[in-house]
Amino acid sequence: MLQGKMILTGFLLLPLSWADAVAAGEPRPTAQIRLDPGHPWRPPFGLDRIGRPLTVVAEIAAERLAAQYSLVAYLDGKPVARAKLSPAGKPPVSCEASFSPWPTEVVLEAQSADGQVTELARQKVDRPAFEAEAIARPDRIVHPVDIGAILVPSDWLLLAPDQTGKVEAAAICRTGDVAGRISSWFESAPAQKTVAEMPLARDRRGQASLPLPPIPANVDRDVLHVSIGPAGGPELWHKRIPTMLVHRAPQWPAFGAVETKLRYDAPISVRGEDGKFSTMSYADAWNERLRDVVVALPNGSRFVFWRGSSYVPFWAGRANTGLSYEWAETSPPADGFEDCVEPLMDKECRYGRVRIVESTPARVHVRWSYQSCDFKYKVWGDSAVEDYYFYRDGFGTRVLTLQSVPTADYELSEFIILTPAATYPFSALPPNLVDILFLDGQKRELTFPFLANEQGDKIKSRDMAAIFRVRLHKDDPLPAIYFNPLDLKLPQAVFGPFMDKGRIVTPCYWGSHWPLARGKTTGYAIDDRVHVSPCHNSVVSWARSRPTPLRTAQLETIDTLGRSKPMLVQTWVWLIGTSDADDGQLVAWARSFAKPPSVEIEGARAEAESYLPERRAMRLLVEAPLVTIKIKPAHPCVHPVFELDAAPQTLVRAEIDGRVLNPSEYAWDGRTLWLNATLAHDATLRLAFGH
Repeated sequence: MLQGKMILTGFLLLPLSWADAVAAGEPRPTAQIRLDPGHPWRPPFGLDRIGRPLTVVAEIAAERLAAQYSLVAYLDGKPVARAKLSPAGKPPVSCEASFSPWPTEVVLEAQSADGQVTELARQKVDRPAFEAEAIARPDRIVHPVDIGAILVPSDWLLLAPDQTGKVEAAAICRTGDVAGRISSWFESAPAQKTVAEMPLARDRRGQASLPLPPIPANVDRDVLHVSIGPAGGPELWHKRIPTMLVHRAPQWPAFGAVETKLRYDAPISVRGEDGKFSTMSYADAWNERLRDVVVALPNGSRFVFWRGSSYVPFWAGRANTGLSYEWAETSPPADGFEDCVEPLMDKECRYGRVRIVESTPARVHVRWSYQSCDFKYKVWGDSAVEDYYFYRDGFGTRVLTLQSVPTADYELSEFIILTPAATYPFSALPPNLVDILFLDGQKRELTFPFLANEQGDKIKSRDMAAIFRVRLHKDDPLPAIYFNPLDLKLPQAVFGPFMDKGRIVTPCYWGSHWPLARGKTTGYAIDDRVHVSPCHNSVVSWARSRPTPLRTAQLETIDTLGRSKPMLVQTWVWLIGTSDADDGQLVAWARSFAKPPSVEIEGARAEAESYLPERRAMRLLVEAPLVTIKIKPAHPCVHPVFELDAAPQTLVRAEIDGRVLNPSEYAWDGRTLWLNATLAHDATLRLAFGH
């Protein structure tokens, strides 16, 4: 009986490469055949892997090439296919061909100009007798966070309340015809099966689909079993699919922030000091008083502060990935450190804390405070606070205030995509990961894998601010947005792909040491932790290039270690959000954020700091029950925000140019007013307050 997916590399004879042969002290053969099983990190993925053709590589090292070369496929001693090759260039040269069905033997032949045929190499093929794969899918897509889960392993099944689904399977038998049948059942209810016929003709790929069995009502975790075999005969293949069942989903507000504990049912991967791997329970991984925070926005996006990411916040996507804008990461201190110095090293959340400061109908404010530490939790006295403000339009701000020694050199921004366990990057990430939109409308698209000799000009700065659009997943409709009007430099680094066995296996940097995993240092190669832990994919980085701070001060104060000394306090602000808006709309957003409108005010007066980019807010001190604000935008003013100090709690009426706004066109919380409007021309806003 075959369990789960078959790894084809275990069934192929792979001759030595030229380099291997030379290294082993063997003479280099004139020609040889190599069977290419593909690479598990490269496409195709899932059901598409079953029954794919066999790729055969002919490597020819003759000093003079023959007139013609062919690869001939034999099945049980009979020739069934011939592929003519076209080697070119200076030997050694390689050519490849694909054969379906898989042969049992492949022969490389050379034909001279006078028609004489010579056999150069022969290679047997051990054909996998039976291959299969099955995937369980819910009947509709539900955002994992909306049912209280986060980064569920991609080879698991997650089911929301009242949700069902189906099992899709593909199989191929190479030994003969099979009157196949596929069945599925949950481990807690083995008698309740669903069954479908799955006849298989020899060497022909077959597919089947069947509904999930009845969903168990009394368990939160289960295992879905999928079995393929002939009716009444021995089982040929079996797969177990861990299943998370949610019978009562959390109730997020349409707009707001909520403390919670997000669910993650798999164990945490732990690497010991001796290099051995073990696991620990997710439920026991942190102080029980620590909780997560979820920010829910009306456009369906979710911004989370998760213990498993060391509280590093990220957009949790609908397709079960995430996007982080990074954090304040310092250069290695001079007195010694281990690995990197950044908040993601704080696996136990010793230093990181998250707090909901404000959650009203008009605005959400969440604060994340932290210290960058090394692998051994060593800190040096610097600290950072990141305030996140959100409005009902799906946009907000990232406000980073860093207190550090004056000589410290920090990195602040990097796009990092989080992927769940059992996810190969090429299976989830689209090639068009990043768009760059300049304020004058010029657009550049970065495609991945990024090769500097092909796209290097795309990351040359223009001394102009740019908006960045980052796609979280090939199937996620809401990309993340990032913009700082004071940042005139493009990212300093675009992360190149990883190579393995001569192949590109990732579109960019990949690491399994964060999030969630413990005890593993920063790596620079793929590893098998992809199957047991969420991972991250670094796309672009500004490195040590920082935008001009919004505010800077140097003062004598006390650091986190209780030492009084000179410290530098700097604040930066970025516009953030998720949006499917087109390029023109995003440019309008950025211009509106970069330059607020002029205003003329009656019944109130402007505060000393009349516009705060940190909160996208114009600040007024209310002096009368009727306030008139004449708004004069230089660019379209998108969803303006007003902070109205000393205003009465009750907003009786809001008008724009004499038209009374209905409740869906604004939000008021007694101090903050958000308008669901874009003002392209001069407009008059009237606010009538009452007690």
